[in-house]
Amino acid sequence: MNLFVGEIFKESEKFKQASIKAIKIALYFKSSLHKYFIGQLRTLQKESYGKYVQIAIGNDTRWNSHYECFRTLIKSKGALRTLGQNLNLPRINISSKF
Repeated sequence: MNLFVGEIFKESEKFKQASIKAIKIALYFKSSLHKYFIGQLRTLQKESYGKYVQIAIGNDTRWNSHYECFRTLIKSKGALRTLGQNLNLPRINISSKF
């Protein structure tokens, strides 16, 4: 099953680009260089969900790591969106591209 899903991501340019963007976002919020923004996200998560959501990073050696990366980003979607609004970042409508 994992090989099948992996092939879809290799063959579909849309899925491939979405995967790359998701991993970049996850890596950003795992880097110690961005402690301020990580703290802001955690505060928003606590306010919105009543708990913290640890964003996972996808890697090629663990079959479910990409799934966990996407799942945790989707779970944090509201807090990420609010953080972007608080920082006056332009909103990107990803769903219209798929």
